[in-house]
Amino acid sequence: MRHLAVSLFMVLACAMQAEAAPTSIRCDGKYYDQQQSYFVTYDFETNHFVYEKPGARMLPGEIIAVSDAQLDLSLRADGGRILLSFDRKRNVMTWPGMAAHELGRPLLQHACTEVAGRTMLSAFRQPEQFDQKRLDPVDPFSLTCPGQYGPYFVTLDRSTRIVVLEAQSAAETMSGNITGAGDDSIRFAVAGRSGQFDLVWDERKRLLTWIGVTANPARPTTSHECTVTTPRSIMETYANLVRWR
Repeated sequence: MRHLAVSLFMVLACAMQAEAAPTSIRCDGKYYDQQQSYFVTYDFETNHFVYEKPGARMLPGEIIAVSDAQLDLSLRADGGRILLSFDRKRNVMTWPGMAAHELGRPLLQHACTEVAGRTMLSAFRQPEQFDQKRLDPVDPFSLTCPGQYGPYFVTLDRSTRIVVLEAQSAAETMSGNITGAGDDSIRFAVAGRSGQFDLVWDERKRLLTWIGVTANPARPTTSHECTVTTPRSIMETYANLVRWR
């Protein structure tokens, strides 16, 4: 009986963890008859969600009602909020229209599919032409590293070769690419407002090394012992997105 109780507890705990984890869906929208998919990642623990439209900026939102059948969502957009709903049974996202169709706001319904959890790789920004499919997680992981003023985070994907570094205290997000990889190390470069940086991750020693700049005492070579974690969710961007809305 005791073993049965323990087993039931483990099953329930796993189910609760699965429900608590952020969920990502891809919806097949259209814009002027052109297919334009978008992503929504929602979190029941916080009642927050993040909307991603490939090639455009991300938007934050809140879950305002939850049932087994439906999620009612409020998206923070320019000029105000947009209310939409997700049918959890039919996997359909509804964007309400206006009663007067001549105003150009017909009701829209988009078929959606659950996908692998969107990660901080979606925060990747690069000015030149970029294949948005590289933001889809394939083989990602994250590092949590101690900084002078608090931890910073790095999310990498070995397959797509992109990197996103979250600076200490969420002061800056830098994007970059893996430039080389060996059996035990990954070399990559990131850039942001603070400049461009070259780094090496030693998987065996669990050390992340910032390569210094010759003749620049403000940029010495430094190493930090980091912890490997599951890839950080795109939900980590929510607080910063809300800050600018």
